[in-house]
Amino acid sequence: MSSTINIHARFSGDVAETIEMIISRGRAASKTEAIRLALLDYRDRHLEEDREIEKFFRDATVESFNRAWDNPADNKAAEWYKKNAKRLARECEKK
Repeated sequence: MSSTINIHARFSGDVAETIEMIISRGRAASKTEAIRLALLDYRDRHLEEDREIEKFFRDATVESFNRAWDNPADNKAAEWYKKNAKRLARECEKK
């Protein structure tokens, strides 16, 4: 993905009014800068929050899986099967 996007846009109504208000209040020196600030504000207010929510659920899921899989009894049973695998295989072949 390119880090530069060239656009030509025509705005009217509330959008054009908002851009003019941003400039008239001294928040931006140009229409381009006003749009850039509005997009960055959107990212900070909405997209970053989404990332935090996604991270929360991802971390909670990982923690839940870790609790489910990190079970000492399961680990002990797995070790027993590893140690006895050859013997168990021989017993199964006899049957």
